Amino acid sequence: MDARTRFDTRTVGALPMLSAFVEDLGIAKAIDQSVPWEGGVPLGTLVEIMMLNRLLAPKAQFRIGEWARQAAVTDYYGLTEEQLNDDLLGRALERLNQHQVTVQAAVVANAVKKYKLDVERVHYDISNVELFGNYLRQLEKADPGEEADTPVDGDLQLGAPSPKYGRTKSGRKNVKQIQFGINVTRDGAVPVGLLPLDGNTAEVKTHLENLRLLDQVLPHSPLVYTADTKLDSPENLLGIAASKGKFLCGGVFQPHLKREFRRLRRRKKFQPVDYCPKSKQHLPPEKRPRYEVAEVSDVVEGRVDGRAVRVKYRVIYVWSEAKAAEEAKTRERHMAKIQDQFEAVERNLNKYSLVTEKKIVQRLEAAKNLYPEGEVFDYRLTKNRQGKFSLTWKINESALRARREVEGGYVLKTNQTKKDHSAAAVLREYKDQIHVERRIGNLKGPLAVAPMNLEKPERMGGMLLILMMALMVMALLERTVRRSLKGKPMYGLYPENRPSAAPTAKLILDSFSTLCIVIIKDRGTTARRLAELSEVQRTLLRYLGIPPSRLTAFKRKCCNVAA
Repeated sequence: MDARTRFDTRTVGALPMLSAFVEDLGIAKAIDQSVPWEGGVPLGTLVEIMMLNRLLAPKAQFRIGEWARQAAVTDYYGLTEEQLNDDLLGRALERLNQHQVTVQAAVVANAVKKYKLDVERVHYDISNVELFGNYLRQLEKADPGEEADTPVDGDLQLGAPSPKYGRTKSGRKNVKQIQFGINVTRDGAVPVGLLPLDGNTAEVKTHLENLRLLDQVLPHSPLVYTADTKLDSPENLLGIAASKGKFLCGGVFQPHLKREFRRLRRRKKFQPVDYCPKSKQHLPPEKRPRYEVAEVSDVVEGRVDGRAVRVKYRVIYVWSEAKAAEEAKTRERHMAKIQDQFEAVERNLNKYSLVTEKKIVQRLEAAKNLYPEGEVFDYRLTKNRQGKFSLTWKINESALRARREVEGGYVLKTNQTKKDHSAAAVLREYKDQIHVERRIGNLKGPLAVAPMNLEKPERMGGMLLILMMALMVMALLERTVRRSLKGKPMYGLYPENRPSAAPTAKLILDSFSTLCIVIIKDRGTTARRLAELSEVQRTLLRYLGIPPSRLTAFKRKCCNVAA
């Protein structure tokens, strides 16, 4: 080298590590073998590139080619920016949507085999993607005489998610959206199934279709299916039991269950249970929140596919000290606000608009309807000979006592046997439902499922599948590193060398964000070398089981990486 030698650097971030990890997962190969494709670029390659886009720099689904060039992705795959045009990527998404079940089954099978995933215990929940734009054509009712494009998978037909006005999980109404259901394993919270849903689909109706999806995607083995209270319907519970599966769900806390809860509390049937949330385990035993349970049995009967089914299941009443304290604070706050409204009506009675019985009652009922605690307020409105109104009101002590007695309480339902699964084990497993919620948070955070600037529902369905596979990579990164740590913390991920007890995928990816390629141009030749890895990067590669010599950033292997 001499003065004519030129050096340049390009930041490639986590691309080399992700490329090796995704290659081990065999996503591209599985897709190319199971899905027909006529494009000039293999479909598996396009899928990998779109996955890398979501993992490294999520952006709207356009000008992906430009991003790929800037991020050195085109060099790695030997492609040009023009080859990764919007039309080709859009057609790839449509093809994925047509073969959703096939693709999910192939990718999940690879993950189960490679990482020895336990898929016998699955947690399910749904979420939404809010849409922006008109979508007038999609929102109109389909013409009964017009046949829509349908997937070509076998028995189960997963259609494209149709934009509709619906209600979100947080209670917002008339939101323009599509929805999706996601299944994650209890083992590492790894996604193993995605169900695309119309924007107005009720969650309670999604479970049986989701179970059919899992039947085709997962290896055939006994399944313990965990979900929230929307699973608690006779049709769902009977459907799971009829397929020899096990269910665990939160029960809808109906009035008769609340009465039973209060009866068991009064008779002191509740017993302490050995459970403590992970977030409180650092506290001394005397300061940890208490949990108590009482258990009864119940039966649900009905017909499934023409045959009679009868299921006996456990009803586990749970009382949480921390939940009771929070609900007591909420009750007091809500009652104070309602009381303020009653006192305001009392002060202004026979004034302003409060001069007719209709208006007064309307204001009082509106105050009661602010919160459920309004049911404990009783009032009496009278009118004297002069036409003046008098208002008396009080707190219904019986109703208030009934509310206090159920504070901190909720119900779990399961057909798992008491012999094999104690109440503590059932409670612990149900609390792991937070993992599916965390994965939904990953979709809406690091992977940026929204905004989804796609018009065709078929492309939305394909993009949801891309996001599920990207989420699978994130989950497997976390699971692999945490298993390698064996309960010990890792240092170097946080500033000031603070310990990380459970490294997240975002932390892992961010740790590779400074990785660069050095481009050396000397006398008409060009050499590319990977910059020196940091100690943290080498440690993570060791935990992930990826030899540094496997890292590549262009078509050729980087030649100066020591094992």
